Amino acid sequence: MKNLLLLTLSFIFLTSCSHYTVNKAGYIRPPKNYKFPYKKQLKALTDNETIDTTIIYSLKNSNYYRDSEEYKNGDNYIRFYADGRFKMQGTKEGIKLEDVNDINKGIVGYYKLKSNVVKLQIYADINAGSDQLEFGMIDKEKNLIILNENPRTDFCIGYSEKGIIRKIKKSYFNPKVYEKVRIAGMTYIRPDW
Repeated sequence: MKNLLLLTLSFIFLTSCSHYTVNKAGYIRPPKNYKFPYKKQLKALTDNETIDTTIIYSLKNSNYYRDSEEYKNGDNYIRFYADGRFKMQGTKEGIKLEDVNDINKGIVGYYKLKSNVVKLQIYADINAGSDQLEFGMIDKEKNLIILNENPRTDFCIGYSEKGIIRKIKKSYFNPKVYEKVRIAGMTYIRPDW
């Protein structure tokens, strides 16, 4: 009886995790059978009016807490693809064209766009592989503003544009402001996640 219980618990534990993989470039990728929930809700972009897929969105010198210079977000950038996919990559030595064009580098996921609201579903190594949510919006200057809070933490699984603006004003955390950066020589290779 004890062995049967142990076997059953082991089976449940092993089948409930998605077990991420690491690609040849050393980045986390979802397993082949992983299904992003946002993938089912995609609408391909037909223009670059709201999200521009011909540039990257770059985050530099961002403070995590509103009134503190001690805690910094790492510098990184996001590249969006018109088919609903994106990649996010940290930068230590500046943005390199070969990294921007390489689909094997960076953290990957899918995004949804509703008016100016951007919802990112990122695949991470948390809990042996899971998706994490980040919400934000495109502002009047066409920059990407992402909240530092995961929307699942306070049972608000969705934010509207007004809700995001309200959250930015009331939060102890600074939002992450990704500015548009044009890089000559960007090429398109179809993402494989």
